[in-house]
Amino acid sequence: MSYRIYLQIPNGSAFERTETGSRSIAESVFRAFLERDELDNKEVSLYLVYQRTTLAVHRFDAAPGTTNNWQGRVEEIAWPEGHGQVGRPTELEGGGRRNVYLDAVSIARARKLGKGNISEGIRIALSRV
Repeated sequence: MSYRIYLQIPNGSAFERTETGSRSIAESVFRAFLERDELDNKEVSLYLVYQRTTLAVHRFDAAPGTTNNWQGRVEEIAWPEGHGQVGRPTELEGGGRRNVYLDAVSIARARKLGKGNISEGIRIALSRV
Protein backbone atom coordinates (compact mmCIF):
# COMPACT_ATOMS: atom_id res chain seq x y z
CA MET A 1 0.00 0.00 0.00
CA SER A 2 1.41 3.38 -0.87
CA TYR A 3 -1.23 5.96 0.16
CA ARG A 4 -2.39 6.38 3.75
CA ILE A 5 -5.24 8.69 4.72
CA TYR A 6 -6.12 9.07 8.37
CA LEU A 7 -7.46 11.37 11.06
CA GLN A 8 -5.28 12.34 14.01
CA ILE A 9 -5.99 14.10 17.30
CA PRO A 10 -3.46 16.37 19.08
CA ASN A 11 -2.02 13.59 21.27
CA GLY A 12 -0.88 11.77 18.11
CA SER A 13 -3.51 9.04 18.11
CA ALA A 14 -4.63 8.15 14.60
CA PHE A 15 -8.04 6.75 13.73
CA GLU A 16 -10.22 5.96 10.72
CA ARG A 17 -7.22 4.96 8.62
CA THR A 18 -7.44 3.98 4.94
CA GLU A 19 -4.56 2.46 2.97
CA THR A 20 -4.59 2.01 -0.79
CA GLY A 21 -2.27 1.71 -3.77
CA SER A 22 -4.62 3.78 -5.93
CA ARG A 23 -4.27 7.54 -6.27
CA SER A 24 -7.91 7.94 -7.32
CA ILE A 25 -9.15 6.07 -4.25
CA ALA A 26 -6.80 8.08 -2.02
CA GLU A 27 -8.13 11.33 -3.50
CA SER A 28 -11.75 10.20 -3.08
CA VAL A 29 -11.20 9.22 0.55
CA PHE A 30 -9.36 12.50 1.27
CA ARG A 31 -12.26 14.48 -0.27
CA ALA A 32 -14.83 12.46 1.69
CA PHE A 33 -13.02 13.22 4.96
CA LEU A 34 -12.90 16.93 4.08
CA GLU A 35 -16.69 16.96 3.69
CA ARG A 36 -17.34 15.72 7.24
CA ASP A 37 -19.09 18.68 8.86
CA GLU A 38 -18.99 17.13 12.34
CA LEU A 39 -15.20 17.64 12.39
CA ASP A 40 -15.29 21.37 11.54
CA ASN A 41 -13.69 23.57 14.25
CA LYS A 42 -12.39 20.47 16.08
CA GLU A 43 -8.71 19.89 16.91
CA VAL A 44 -8.47 17.06 14.41
CA SER A 45 -6.04 16.78 11.50
CA LEU A 46 -6.45 14.84 8.28
CA TYR A 47 -3.27 13.37 6.79
CA LEU A 48 -2.60 12.26 3.22
CA VAL A 49 0.69 10.36 3.04
CA TYR A 50 2.40 8.66 0.10
CA GLN A 51 5.19 6.20 0.97
CA ARG A 52 6.07 8.03 4.19
CA THR A 53 5.98 11.45 2.48
CA THR A 54 3.23 13.77 3.68
CA LEU A 55 1.36 15.25 0.72
CA ALA A 56 -1.25 17.23 2.67
CA VAL A 57 -2.32 17.95 6.24
CA HIS A 58 -5.76 19.47 6.75
CA ARG A 59 -6.64 20.93 10.13
CA PHE A 60 -10.36 21.10 10.71
CA ASP A 61 -9.86 24.08 13.04
CA ALA A 62 -7.86 26.09 10.44
CA ALA A 63 -9.46 29.11 8.80
CA PRO A 64 -10.53 28.72 5.16
CA GLY A 65 -7.88 29.85 2.70
CA THR A 66 -4.94 29.09 5.00
CA THR A 67 -2.23 26.56 4.15
CA ASN A 68 -3.61 24.03 6.64
CA ASN A 69 -7.13 24.13 5.20
CA TRP A 70 -7.47 21.99 2.06
CA GLN A 71 -11.22 22.44 1.49
CA GLY A 72 -11.68 23.50 -2.13
CA ARG A 73 -7.95 23.07 -2.87
CA VAL A 74 -7.48 19.31 -3.40
CA GLU A 75 -6.42 19.94 -7.02
CA GLU A 76 -3.34 21.77 -5.62
CA ILE A 77 -1.94 18.62 -3.99
CA ALA A 78 1.47 17.71 -5.42
CA TRP A 79 0.71 14.09 -6.30
CA PRO A 80 3.75 11.89 -6.98
CA GLU A 81 4.75 11.23 -10.58
CA GLY A 82 4.05 7.85 -12.12
CA HIS A 83 1.05 6.27 -10.51
CA GLY A 84 1.80 2.80 -11.86
CA GLN A 85 3.36 -0.07 -9.98
CA VAL A 86 3.76 0.32 -6.26
CA GLY A 87 6.77 -1.16 -4.49
CA ARG A 88 9.87 -2.74 -5.93
CA PRO A 89 9.69 -4.45 -9.31
CA THR A 90 9.62 -8.25 -9.14
CA GLU A 91 12.72 -8.28 -11.33
CA LEU A 92 15.07 -5.52 -12.36
CA GLU A 93 16.48 -6.12 -15.84
CA GLY A 94 20.07 -7.31 -15.52
CA GLY A 95 19.85 -7.19 -11.73
CA GLY A 96 19.71 -9.57 -8.85
CA ARG A 97 18.53 -9.59 -5.28
CA ARG A 98 21.31 -9.05 -2.71
CA ASN A 99 21.40 -8.63 1.04
CA VAL A 100 23.55 -5.75 2.21
CA TYR A 101 24.46 -4.45 5.65
CA LEU A 102 24.51 -0.69 6.08
CA ASP A 103 25.11 1.55 9.06
CA ALA A 104 22.22 3.75 10.25
CA VAL A 105 23.55 6.90 8.55
CA SER A 106 23.87 5.12 5.18
CA ILE A 107 20.36 3.71 5.51
CA ALA A 108 18.98 7.18 6.23
CA ARG A 109 20.83 8.66 3.24
CA ALA A 110 19.68 5.88 0.90
CA ARG A 111 16.10 6.24 2.12
CA LYS A 112 16.22 10.01 1.53
CA LEU A 113 17.78 9.68 -1.94
CA GLY A 114 15.25 7.01 -2.92
CA LYS A 115 12.31 8.92 -1.40
CA GLY A 116 11.58 6.06 0.98
CA ASN A 117 12.94 3.26 -1.24
CA ILE A 118 16.35 2.22 0.13
CA SER A 119 17.24 0.11 -2.92
CA GLU A 120 16.52 3.02 -5.25
CA GLY A 121 18.61 5.29 -3.01
CA ILE A 122 21.56 2.89 -3.24
CA ARG A 123 21.23 2.79 -7.06
CA ILE A 124 21.15 6.61 -7.21
CA ALA A 125 24.20 6.89 -4.95
CA LEU A 126 26.15 4.33 -6.99
CA SER A 127 25.31 6.12 -10.24
CA ARG A 128 27.01 9.24 -8.86
CA VAL A 129 30.34 7.48 -8.28
